[in-house]
Amino acid sequence: MRKARALLVSTLLVGGALTTFTAAPAHAESLRGVYYDYSECQRIGQYGYSQGWWGFWHCEAQYSYYFLYA
Repeated sequence: MRKARALLVSTLLVGGALTTFTAAPAHAESLRGVYYDYSECQRIGQYGYSQGWWGFWHCEAQYSYYFLYA
């Protein structure tokens, strides 16, 4: 019983370590621009997406400005 428990604990530890080390890193968003108009923020966001500069983008409204995050 003692050997089985030690083997089980070792297997779980190795499995957990492999899961931790092989996980893909999160892609953090970064500020790409600040615009006065929502349409301009959308236009630049779409242009960057079509050029392959970023894969996902969105515009957020704050303080009468639009912030482009990608």
